[in-house]
Parts: sequence; C-alpha cells; structure tokens
Amino acid sequence: MPRLDHAAFESDDPDRAAAFYESVLGARIVRAEGHPVMAYVGSGGFAFHERGGPGDHVAIRVDEEECHAIKRRLDEAGVEWSERDHGIATGLFFRDPDGRQLEAITYERRGP
Repeated sequence: MPRLDHAAFESDDPDRAAAFYESVLGARIVRAEGHPVMAYVGSGGFAFHERGGPGDHVAIRVDEEECHAIKRRLDEAGVEWSERDHGIATGLFFRDPDGRQLEAITYERRGP
C-alpha cells in the first residue's frame, strides 16, 4: 500500500536545515555520501538536497507492482514521467495537475 516516504527540499545548507529539524522535532539525522541529508521523524522523513538537485517534491513509497500500475495510469492520462536511479531505490517522477512534483519511490529488495 502506498505511503508517504519523504518530503524533499533544496537548501543552501542541507546540514543546517537538518539540524533545525533535529533540534525542534527530534529528527534522527542520516548522512550518506552521494545522498541528501535525511531527517527522519516517525516513519517518514525530510530530504535536504543541495541546490540544483531534483527539486522540491513529495515522495510516496510503493512496491514494484504499484509502480507499474502508476506508470500505466500516467500513460493512460497522458502525463509525462521519468525515472531516476538513486542507487538504493528508483524514483518515478511526475507532476500533478497543479504542477507539484511527486515521486513514487521503490526501494531495492534485499535478500531472497
């Protein structure tokens, strides 16, 4: 079942932005080379990208089957989409009718 995964924002200083969420909301901060600074709150998170990254967006976590269904529905509706390999996940990016960028993100399966 799709669920909110993260909200992403571009920042002049991703570490400073994440530190704010840590101090105010008690977020758990995760930094990994080549990825945005993550601030996790509960089961979701905030991703802070450097300027020039993927742009502000909201990501919904889906499995592979749900992702294929979303692609089919986007195609049927004539909505353009693109995919990006994040290394640990694949993002399906598209825009809603008001121009907001959304991402359907599917994390790699691990194990058998």
